[in-house]
Amino acid sequence: MNPTFYVRDFAEGEGSDSEAIERCLAAAKAVAGAVTVVLDGKDYYLDRAILIPSDTTVVIDDCTLKQNDFVYDNVFRGDNLLMSGIDPYGTPAEVTPLKNIKILGRGNATVIGTDKPRIGYHPFFKEYQPMTGDFWGFRTLMFSFSNADGVEIAGLKLRQTMCWAICFDACTRCHVHDLDIRSDVKNGDGIDFRSGCHHCTVENITGFTSDDTVACTALSRGKQPRELSRYLGTLEPYNASHENIDGSVHHITIRGIHTGGYHHGVICLAANGNQVHDIEISDVRESAEGKRHATVMVYTGYGSGYRAGDIHDISIRDVTAQTAEYAVLVKCAAENLTTEKITQNNPLGKTYAEE
Repeated sequence: MNPTFYVRDFAEGEGSDSEAIERCLAAAKAVAGAVTVVLDGKDYYLDRAILIPSDTTVVIDDCTLKQNDFVYDNVFRGDNLLMSGIDPYGTPAEVTPLKNIKILGRGNATVIGTDKPRIGYHPFFKEYQPMTGDFWGFRTLMFSFSNADGVEIAGLKLRQTMCWAICFDACTRCHVHDLDIRSDVKNGDGIDFRSGCHHCTVENITGFTSDDTVACTALSRGKQPRELSRYLGTLEPYNASHENIDGSVHHITIRGIHTGGYHHGVICLAANGNQVHDIEISDVRESAEGKRHATVMVYTGYGSGYRAGDIHDISIRDVTAQTAEYAVLVKCAAENLTTEKITQNNPLGKTYAEE
């Protein structure tokens, strides 16, 4: 049985909850082998991201983790990003390997973003904006893991996301399950598997997402010169800091996605010569809340360099649309794409279309 550490045992006087969590994690990390860190007994208010090392299970036991006002940071991130002192919110100088991480909720475990986002000056738009959405980089992601093998996130309610709820880049053997997500922010995706992710499973997701609930997104070209644009920071710390990456997304299982919202329930997209392949999508049921463009969509994505067949071996089964214009929409030359049991309950919508 793993040695267990309780954050409440590391509270000291008037110190912040973030400081107590960091002391607990430091003590746990000093122990050889796998450890468990438990947050319980009270709600915790966060000043900054919780950085998780390898071989660590975090249990959120019937309590809430809540970001304080004006926090511009993840709630959880791996401790493997070596940030530049010159640009602490930009591309990491290095992303070392990470492994065997679990973040598990018990009871009414809830993670909530900030009530009041930080305001920052956006030099491309030349205006002050809330620092939310994908223009502001990976610090807007509630959970961000890069170059990690074996991450499990389960049993949580996620609220007030500042961009995507959960994002992986260059990660393997990840399992995300039994989550209820509610987002209303710009770019409010649920779970994103970015370039380099493979052999992952996401299942049993409920709620409402203001953008795609699950996305398999193979767009990265690896390390590139960064010019001033609307995207001030990277959303893929590993891919943005490494050259000659494997940018494809493959062997992803997606099932039990029962959400409402906007844009898409599940999406597969590829560009820049990357591939998306061996994706199994099943039991995707759209609620009547919101209005999606497509319940499941397969398309080339943003960028150039798509070749016919870069998206291939996609299985789509048991999809039900309620308000979406399309139950399944394919907007690329995909190969070996199969569909089965596709239902459209919107009388003005289409069951399946290729464009």
